[in-house]
Amino acid sequence: MNIAVKDEVSELAEMFSELEPQARKTVIDLVKLLQPDKQDQSKSEGKRIAGLHDGQGFISDDFNDELGDEFWFGEDFGIIKKDDESTT
Repeated sequence: MNIAVKDEVSELAEMFSELEPQARKTVIDLVKLLQPDKQDQSKSEGKRIAGLHDGQGFISDDFNDELGDEFWFGEDFGIIKKDDESTT
């Protein structure tokens, strides 16, 4: 640590010791916010971790199949009632 940094640290330590307990906690929280841990840095830098959620999801075999009229017209969800085929 160079002399200038040591002087700054000494000045900060003196100022810190004069603060009320709640203000000290605020300063500590601020310093933690300014220096996130390694995992938080990788998130903020957009780095991805391969295999992090391996096996926790799936894609159905029929994912790319065409959706039928029942889906598009809301019949699957009870929005539109199906006609009774016995009356036609």
